[in-house]
Amino acid sequence: MSLSDTPSAPTAGTPAKRRRWLIALPAVALVLAAAGWSVAWFYAAGRAQTEIDAWIAREATEGRNWSCANRELGGFPFRFELICAEPTVSFTGAGQWSARMARAHAVAQVWNPSHIIAEFQGPARLSEAASGRELVGNWSLLQVSGVGREGRAERLSVAANDYSLAEGGTTLFSARHAELHVRHHPGEAAGTLDIAAGFKGATGIAPGTPVRASMSNAPGTKPAVTAAVTPAAAPAAPTVDAEFEATVTGVPPFRSMPPAQRLALWQMAGGRVKLLQAEVNGGGGALSASGDLGLDALRRPDGKLDLSLVKAQQLFTALASAGLMPDFMANLAPAMMMAGLPANVDGAKASTFPFVFRDGRVALGILPLGKIGPLF
Repeated sequence: MSLSDTPSAPTAGTPAKRRRWLIALPAVALVLAAAGWSVAWFYAAGRAQTEIDAWIAREATEGRNWSCANRELGGFPFRFELICAEPTVSFTGAGQWSARMARAHAVAQVWNPSHIIAEFQGPARLSEAASGRELVGNWSLLQVSGVGREGRAERLSVAANDYSLAEGGTTLFSARHAELHVRHHPGEAAGTLDIAAGFKGATGIAPGTPVRASMSNAPGTKPAVTAAVTPAAAPAAPTVDAEFEATVTGVPPFRSMPPAQRLALWQMAGGRVKLLQAEVNGGGGALSASGDLGLDALRRPDGKLDLSLVKAQQLFTALASAGLMPDFMANLAPAMMMAGLPANVDGAKASTFPFVFRDGRVALGILPLGKIGPLF
């Protein structure tokens, strides 16, 4: 074989060279995409910081002043995560209320930044500077989910496990699970809200617990603290479940204001509460309600409220034992069952109470019961 018969080396345009480029191109494209994604994420994170600052400024104009002991934004590459240590909000106006928690952790996906899910660590403390009162809330898990648009919340959900609310060491309310859902009613004005709420395994103040001075002090005085009486080996108290669903129209802007002012604005807007369903269950008994209520020009209740009671004695006894009703109310159950109109609810004997509120008077069906004055 002669030297002229030796195969020549591949040139730049040979298939082998092209194959090396085909192998390298995806890697180069991946590096460029990662660099572009990083630039986009950090740009969006900067915008998010600016939006957070703008939201805090808007909230301040509404009477709510938010702050964090330390604020961090992370989550690269696929999420935005905001961690706020010791979040605090103070409310302007009478009472000078403020609230604070241990920690807040909010997360939003890069492809859906308008949907935010947050978890909060307790305890939460709600304080009134004018009187020195302090309410303490705690939980094992507290999650908040919100969907917003143009700086306004469209939907908000709150869920808590093992929730408790206490004052001066006395538990006022606790529930194994509690939920609250609020959304703007589709197709309606901004002031129309759909509200659903409920709790399971709820109890109130333990029967026999003394009322603390902190719950009856005059404004401007410091609450006295008394020792709680803990009964030895007390049997477990019964619990109560409840759920609520309503549509509320004419809701005023959500800014800091006294309750009386909020009610006045709601009344002037012609607001109504369309109670779709409300139910309380305990001890085998049940109370259900529906209706449509508002306030007339003189701020008196106006509308109707239909109540149904099944096994009132069992329900009232459970409510009283759970600390959610005064003990003496349980003794009124037989009289209430007799006062209502006989009915049948899901096959069970019941009493119904069709209350009508009109022109400052309240009636049970066509039977007048008396007068009722302005609510505020």
